[in-house]
Amino acid sequence: MIVFADNDILIKLAGCDLLVPFCEAIQTQDSDFFVTSSAKFAIPKQSKKKLKTPQSIQQLNEFIGRTNTIQDALTQHDLLDELITTPNIDGGEALLILSAYINPTCKLATGDKRCLTSLLQTSSLNNIATSLMGRVYTLETAMLILISRLGYDVVNQKVIQRCVDDGTLNLAFGEHRAIDNAVECLSSYCSNLIPLLAESHLLNSALKY
Repeated sequence: MIVFADNDILIKLAGCDLLVPFCEAIQTQDSDFFVTSSAKFAIPKQSKKKLKTPQSIQQLNEFIGRTNTIQDALTQHDLLDELITTPNIDGGEALLILSAYINPTCKLATGDKRCLTSLLQTSSLNNIATSLMGRVYTLETAMLILISRLGYDVVNQKVIQRCVDDGTLNLAFGEHRAIDNAVECLSSYCSNLIPLLAESHLLNSALKY
């Protein structure tokens, strides 16, 4: 399975030492991940600023070295301009969304929920949003998938020991926290995106209706 991924979700998962476990959980190899050409250069620089241990920086950079790059030909696609001019969708996210749209068997992984919200709320992009239904991973759903595969205690401990800052993870995990708190918190942060989400059944069922 091919996954088009943005910088943020890769950095956050790497900072929790959960990037490789996430790949394993969705049965995808790092060579099946595609990033933008700018991300190939940006992520190594961002990792030095956002990750606090040399091991995490090295692991992420090695991972990025094994990923593939989205074809530059996509920059000539007619829909790209429309995506870029939509509020809260920048050029990088537009390329990822477009790539997933024209490859209907692929997934999109992004840490930017604002761009997904804009995608759902912009009527002129309805066809793209409909195409992506059930094909999007966010950081929150990635964590829910990891909890379901590895168990809450394993994921909680890795998040506690993480070397990257994230407000949602601060609220969802921690000492003396239980799985119910994590699931409810993670679910609440992406409940408005349910139509797009892969494995949305993992969200707290009370928040789905």
